Amino acid sequence: MTIQNTILRNSKNFSYGLNAISVGSQKLNTINQCRSAIQLGSKSSVTPGDIRSYNTSNVDVGKVKTNFPKPFVFKNNERNSIIELFSQITVNPYKNYQDFNAEVKSILQRPELQRFTEACDKYNQTPKIDQPIFYATNCPVDRELPVLGFDNPVQAKRDNKSTFVAEAFLLAYALAASQEPIGYINVNEGDIFQDIKPLKGMENTQSQKALNTINFHKDLANHFVRPDWVNILGIVGDPRNNILTTFVDNKTLLSILPEHVINELQQKSYHTPFDDLTVLKGSKKLGEADVHPIIGGKGPSDIRFFENRTKGLTPQSQDAINQLTNALHTLKVGINIQPGVFVGAANNECTHGKEVIEIKDKESAKERWLMKTVNVESLEEHKKYILNGQERIING
Repeated sequence: MTIQNTILRNSKNFSYGLNAISVGSQKLNTINQCRSAIQLGSKSSVTPGDIRSYNTSNVDVGKVKTNFPKPFVFKNNERNSIIELFSQITVNPYKNYQDFNAEVKSILQRPELQRFTEACDKYNQTPKIDQPIFYATNCPVDRELPVLGFDNPVQAKRDNKSTFVAEAFLLAYALAASQEPIGYINVNEGDIFQDIKPLKGMENTQSQKALNTINFHKDLANHFVRPDWVNILGIVGDPRNNILTTFVDNKTLLSILPEHVINELQQKSYHTPFDDLTVLKGSKKLGEADVHPIIGGKGPSDIRFFENRTKGLTPQSQDAINQLTNALHTLKVGINIQPGVFVGAANNECTHGKEVIEIKDKESAKERWLMKTVNVESLEEHKKYILNGQERIING
């Protein structure tokens, strides 16, 4: 499928890459007509949604709220220059990650990225317990993208995506933030760059392939290799559909929980099954997940939890889960991630989810596409779990 067909098919409502396509019933017969009607960077571009705080629990915590930062905003000329630089990369990251990494690392030294790398350096000095989120808007995204469809989007991406701007940006952030991207053999066969994209047959799961709400969780909450960061970039979206990526910072969350609840959550009295994607699509069988505490692990603010999947093994531990869940829905903030919006989240210092508020167009919701990486502080720390012959692919 050509990009022309991609744009024509979605010219009424979709946002593709930098092109915020919302031109009513006007028929656009060529890519250039699409672009002239839209004008990159013009007032017709989709404006990233406001950060929304919304309490859907029955608890009133007054002025206490989740700590979400102001965004780093790429200037239009920066964004366009970076797109050009990244578009010149011919190495396919799905076939040769090592060489792709080298090219991105070289481009990262260019002056066009200086302001961005300085912002990353500044964030690196911030304790993640105080600010677990790096938020950026107007980020570089591929100008032309294939339609991935609902049947096999991962293969459609591998076969038809001809530029790798989004992948390069996610890797550039990882390099600038001193993070190591990893893949899992049970997730898209080890691809470093994963897609939050609905998939037929998994649309009702609690995974990145879901079409519906994904409850609050820490990514891979009970896996033997739990990522330290989850970084998400908007690729394709329909702003009419109110689909929020939700966050709560753990520091604020712990501050409103009673001491006896925190004490209970620190006990080894909980079980979280391995995630749906690992179990349903993975080739590596992992057996039974371990019993674990919810609070603790990587650090005192680490919350290993997946709402409605993590179960307490005693009445007291289940009651503590109920209070934790209520607190999450008291403090949550949400953002409708549209193309060019980036959120980098410290997986040990915040909890996130996806909440479907309203769908105006179900077909366009199936085409919603966010790209993500899951990163760790150190590959050496997880060396015993890395697949033989690989540098950063986890055998599980």
